[in-house]
Amino acid sequence: MGSNDGARLDVRMVRETYTGILYAAGLPEATELGNSLGRLRGHILLLVPEVMALAARMRGMTRCTAVHCLVWAYQLMEEEDDNPAAPEIRLQDLAIVARALLALYEHPGPLGSPYRAGEIEATVRRRMCGMCMQSIEEGEPFERAVFMSEASGGIRGYRHTGACAVLTEVVRAQLRAVP
Repeated sequence: MGSNDGARLDVRMVRETYTGILYAAGLPEATELGNSLGRLRGHILLLVPEVMALAARMRGMTRCTAVHCLVWAYQLMEEEDDNPAAPEIRLQDLAIVARALLALYEHPGPLGSPYRAGEIEATVRRRMCGMCMQSIEEGEPFERAVFMSEASGGIRGYRHTGACAVLTEVVRAQLRAVP
């Protein structure tokens, strides 16, 4: 996901950055938007390894929440450059991820000995096809997709190119045909 080049995590600065974005009265100017995106990316790059190390020591639902937030952070950072979403939406998403990661960093709950740390990292980096629910292996062709969700307008994820993409179109055609 990148390197933090020896930079140190400044909790106060992370909080000020995401608070300024999430509670702003309006959208930032184009220059400030770019600067804010860059700052948030930097904060997240510093938070991810810290929270990943803590997640291995977390227990129960806190651990599940940490893994979920780490997966979300990894996906957002990975798709940042070619995300078709408006920069304002990316800014909001990154601010929410930074806030969630900072909360986990500051309040990890009761910690035990590290447990299955490698499994957490593998889970964070794994791509799952939203159509067939199988892993997308390294080198296997895939595309980003938005999947229907009753809870929101759609969930961003991945799907295999080829068979799963064709299956998606077949299912959509069948759904359109139903009166």
